[in-house]
Amino acid sequence: MIPPLTVAVALRVATTQLAASPSARLDAELLLAHCLGVTRTRLYSTPEFELDGSVLSRFETLVAARVQQTPLAYLLGEAEFWSLPLQVTPDVLVPRPETELLVELALAAWPAARPGTLIDLGTGSGAVAAALAHERPALNIFASDLSAAALTVAQGNFAHLGLVRIRCLRGDWLAAIAPASCDVIVSNPPYVARGEPVDAAVSFEPSAAVYADDDGGAALLAIIAHAPRCLKPGGFIALEHGHTQGPRVRALLADRGLTRLESHRDLAGLERVTSAWRD
Repeated sequence: MIPPLTVAVALRVATTQLAASPSARLDAELLLAHCLGVTRTRLYSTPEFELDGSVLSRFETLVAARVQQTPLAYLLGEAEFWSLPLQVTPDVLVPRPETELLVELALAAWPAARPGTLIDLGTGSGAVAAALAHERPALNIFASDLSAAALTVAQGNFAHLGLVRIRCLRGDWLAAIAPASCDVIVSNPPYVARGEPVDAAVSFEPSAAVYADDDGGAALLAIIAHAPRCLKPGGFIALEHGHTQGPRVRALLADRGLTRLESHRDLAGLERVTSAWRD
């Protein structure tokens, strides 16, 4: 007779299966805790707890998917950004730590008590809009995306976090935004060139949110083309981009008459976000 499988044994087996991941043990613990509906701490306190067949089957399915490099956030259905818990699905990008730089720059540009209107373009899960709404309650915030499925995810996150004042818009970048209506524009648009090598995990994310034509610059160009029209005098824009795209983004912003151009580096020392002002 095969003995019942315990928490300790299941974690040991899964960790071995996930050996190619640098976070194999952590991945296994998070997946098993998710299947059991408990915290990771609870796993340590109950190593001899026996798993029933349904839990074990679900755990094995998730481990197999993780072995194939499915992003952990999709398997768990959630991710953290700016210390906020967010629902994520394959309809949206997994929020990444480097995108928090976009939030930091917007916060630095706009004082806490100052009213204004901000739009987060290509909001996806709503991560950036949610973080800014949490930190800047005086701002009137819009979150836009062309994907109806992504907006559904974002709306769910805003409701769950109690950020009911964020308004969602479905649209293609700034094309339908009124002139001189925005004080702050932020965006993490698709900027990877088609055919450019990427991590295997990226293949699970929505391609429209990852890849852009014109060597990865099409979405950035579309935003910058309308930014001067949509920004109020004294308005601020910050755009995330690929680590080699800073010079091109600065040139495009300058060509549109924006000033005080600056590219900011992420924690890896790579140019990740470029900002500018409409004076």
